[in-house]
Amino acid sequence: MRSLLILIAGALIGALVTFSMANALHQRNAWQRGVMNLLQHHLGELRRLQRTGSCSATLTAPHLLRMAQTSADISPSRPNEKPDYHAQAQRFLSLNHRLATEAPSACPDLDAALQEIGNACQDCHRDYR
Repeated sequence: MRSLLILIAGALIGALVTFSMANALHQRNAWQRGVMNLLQHHLGELRRLQRTGSCSATLTAPHLLRMAQTSADISPSRPNEKPDYHAQAQRFLSLNHRLATEAPSACPDLDAALQEIGNACQDCHRDYR
């Protein structure tokens, strides 16, 4: 009986240590995931506006501006990446700043902007995801 209790206590302690380690490993990438989640959210909102035909600059500009602001955090969130990663992040930042200052005012313009953003995302994710 004593052996069984020691075995159960060891299993519980092992499970707690494993959970704590997994949680710590999960948190080390929180900034990177947060940046990508914000970009994904605003890109999703732009796509929703595109689908509903609500392509005015007053509706798209806030999302494009937030994407430009958030894309500035891509490179600092992964400081130890290759120089090409940082170059791609800089190109994405420049693209987002250009689109934020020239917010599309019609659906064909928004289509082109979303295509550019999607291509920039794919270029980086193909190499670094």
